[in-house]
Amino acid sequence: HLAHAQSNKYGFQMYAFVHPSAKECSSAMSKLGYTTLIRNTPFDSEDIQKKFLREHIDGASCCGRKEYIKLYAYTLVEHPVAVILDLDSLVLKPFDDLFDAMISEDYDAAGSSVPIHDKENAKNVSKKIDAFYTRDYNMVNPGGEKYAGVQGGFLMVKPNETVFEEYVDIVLDGDYREGRGWGGR
Repeated sequence: HLAHAQSNKYGFQMYAFVHPSAKECSSAMSKLGYTTLIRNTPFDSEDIQKKFLREHIDGASCCGRKEYIKLYAYTLVEHPVAVILDLDSLVLKPFDDLFDAMISEDYDAAGSSVPIHDKENAKNVSKKIDAFYTRDYNMVNPGGEKYAGVQGGFLMVKPNETVFEEYVDIVLDGDYREGRGWGGR
C-alpha cells in the first residue's frame, strides 16, 4: 500500500485491476481509495498459438492467465508512470529517484542515483528508461541467477498502448518453453 510512502514531489492515484470473477470483492479496494477497474484477461487462452502455453497457462503461478490483467497498467496513458504492485507489497520509501530517471530527459543526472544490478550489461543499454523491474531469484536454483525471470509483483512502466498490444501479441504467439521460459531463454 502506498499510503506510507508518499512523495513530496509526485502525486499518485491508486488503481485496482480486478477480474470480473472477483468483482464482488472490489468494494473493499474502493473503500481504501483505489479506483477499481474491472478487466477481463486481455486475451483468450484458446487464441494462444503454441500448444504448451495454451494448455498450461491456467495452471501457472497463483492466478494463471488472470495474472496478465497487470498488463492493463500500460493503458493508463494519462499518467507518465505506472507502478504495478501485488496486493501483498509494502512500500517503505518514495520512488522519487526511479520516477525522476524515467521522466527526465537528462538520464545522466536523474539516473545516477538509481542502483543497477548488472552494471556491465547496462553500459550497452539505451539511456531512455521505459521500465524498472525486479528479478525473481527465489524461482531459480543456485547458480541459475543469470536466468532469473521478472518478478511480476513489482513493475514500474511508462504507460503505452502500443507496448500493451505487443505484450498481448507475445502471449498469443505463445513461445513459452517448458523449463526455459519465453523464447526458450
